[in-house]
Amino acid sequence: MPDMFDSFLQKLDNEGLAKRTIENYAATWSTFKKWIFQTEPRLQDAGLATQKDIADFKRYLNDFGGRGGKPATPATTNKYFVQLNAIFKYFAEQGFIPDNPVGPIKKPPAARRTPKWLNRNEQNTFVREIRRNSSLKDYAITMLMLQAGLRVHEVCNLEKSDLRITARKGMAYVRGKGYKDREVPLNTDVRLALQHYLDSNPSDSPYVFTSQRSNKMSVRAVQHMVEKYRDRVKIEHLSCHSLRHSFGHDLLSANPPVPIDRVATLMGHFKKDGSPNIEMTMIYTTPGVEDLEAAVESISWT
Repeated sequence: MPDMFDSFLQKLDNEGLAKRTIENYAATWSTFKKWIFQTEPRLQDAGLATQKDIADFKRYLNDFGGRGGKPATPATTNKYFVQLNAIFKYFAEQGFIPDNPVGPIKKPPAARRTPKWLNRNEQNTFVREIRRNSSLKDYAITMLMLQAGLRVHEVCNLEKSDLRITARKGMAYVRGKGYKDREVPLNTDVRLALQHYLDSNPSDSPYVFTSQRSNKMSVRAVQHMVEKYRDRVKIEHLSCHSLRHSFGHDLLSANPPVPIDRVATLMGHFKKDGSPNIEMTMIYTTPGVEDLEAAVESISWT
């Protein structure tokens, strides 16, 4: 049984889950193992945990499992239980253990999802600062996340041969694992940003974005670029992730709204069978403060 969890990680990788998601599962398992071995030093394998162990771990999270020995947040507690349930369910299905000890335990309430997108004014403030800095590369990278919904690693992995750009339309072939490959149409703003950058940056590299030291820009370099502008414009929730979230939210907030199955496909949200994962895309329908203000204002008598 020592390779149970390695087998689970291999399963996630075979299913095409993102590296960060797999790392999150590994971190959850590491936290659980550390706790249970402190609680039961004689236990040989964390995979042999019982229902009582899971219930005790839940109480530990509610009392001391957060930062600084404080209670864990609802989001953290919920994440641990969702991931532990998936882990132990796999162990049981593979016959490593007789049953899933997480299954019978009452799950923590789902944490309220907090919107993490930029409103139109924040987007404009950010883009204006990039234009003031006169960086064609920063602008092209930003537009791919903000108006095409690419993940930061998808931006870095984008090759010149993946782009088809003409005066009237454009398309980016975004490489995933297996069924997660997708084609994303590029609107006029994205096409112009990419064309201006490519024209100004002739390079032998197969990748669209390069750095001074490498023929392929790193994820950390892109994140650092966005963080640099975040510090300048003082928008605390500005990040690569919030730019992509803004793309999804803007599509669903359009008038008329883009059908959610199309948004899921554009975002690369897919189920195991390759169909659009509507549930995953629902996060972009969560109203922000401005959405709620507009809703209330819409019935004003004055």
